[in-house]
Amino acid sequence: MKYDAKIYPQFSKYFLFHFYAYPSYLDSSCGQSGNYSDSIQFFFALMLKPIVSFFELKFHNRILAIFTAYVLAVAPLFILIFFFFNQTRILFSDLPSVRDRLAEMMTVISDWSDQKLSLKADTTSSWVSENVLAASDFSIDIIKGSLQSTTTVLAHVVLIVVITYFILLYSTAFKSFLLVQANLENRKRLDQFFKKLQYLAKRYLLGQVLVIIILGLLIGSGLWLIGVPYPFFWGFLAGFLEIIPYVGTSIGGILPVFYMFMITDNFWQPIAVVGLYIVVQQLEGNLISPNIMGTSIRINPLFVILGLFIGGILWGIPGMILALPILAMTKEIFRSFDIFKPLSYLMEDGLARKKNVFLELFDDEKYRIINFFFEERKE
Repeated sequence: MKYDAKIYPQFSKYFLFHFYAYPSYLDSSCGQSGNYSDSIQFFFALMLKPIVSFFELKFHNRILAIFTAYVLAVAPLFILIFFFFNQTRILFSDLPSVRDRLAEMMTVISDWSDQKLSLKADTTSSWVSENVLAASDFSIDIIKGSLQSTTTVLAHVVLIVVITYFILLYSTAFKSFLLVQANLENRKRLDQFFKKLQYLAKRYLLGQVLVIIILGLLIGSGLWLIGVPYPFFWGFLAGFLEIIPYVGTSIGGILPVFYMFMITDNFWQPIAVVGLYIVVQQLEGNLISPNIMGTSIRINPLFVILGLFIGGILWGIPGMILALPILAMTKEIFRSFDIFKPLSYLMEDGLARKKNVFLELFDDEKYRIINFFFEERKE
């Protein structure tokens, strides 16, 4: 797409301001509570728009189409929440036995340290008891804190649902408003650009759901064969945590390994769980996600880590979840402007194999990013 100094840089600045500078300002002035809601609403609306458009053609009524899309999107979510809640309740019923097992292991360690380090048995035993109780109390405090924050979370969810509804209801008007900001020559290309963003969001949503299902079934089946209790709970938990790249998959693997160390006397089961997660993670990174999500979603690890870090600072856990789709859309926006195309290639996965691409394709004045800031605008 040809670089247009009058239209596209301004649109790029708006996008970057909305998703980066604006949340940073809110974070510094209002705190982190709720400052990520506008971006979640935007992505949620973008992902639901194809479903709404489909049912609008069937019903000839946008409000009915929006409610139908909500039902289709929310019903599976409620089923999954019920499944996780039920499994978590059963899992918590085993916590006393897990605590006893932890105390037993700590006692063995204290006896060993008494013999090897010549420590006083009473002192070591007292230290072990105090720390086991402290760890248990800390876990209970975490659970209580989670329950107390439920009201706040529900309030944000309701706000997101309501505002997303109005974004979808007025989506045609919003799109027309943005299109008339461009001249007739660029309007068609801008419309195609919006469709590309919508396609990207739809592909991310559907692809992520499919990846979660595949990972949940793969890991759950493997854990069932190994003999891990609640295998599909751990499997789908790891699948959901995969939404946060690198960090989520690591946490999803550590939890069942730690749990198995607490409840079993043999070592082959925890080691087998570690091996299973390593194999599945390799399959996910090299086979499952690339084929389902497509190359447009793939971002090189450096930018993913930076995105997770910045998103975590700005918005906490929601920021880490939104990091990948925001990076994917940012890459697509950069690719739409000649002056930003080098940046889009810099964000791509497999950059090590394309180290000479900048000298081969972008050694031209129109690709100099500095011109975006200092080039004289021509009317």
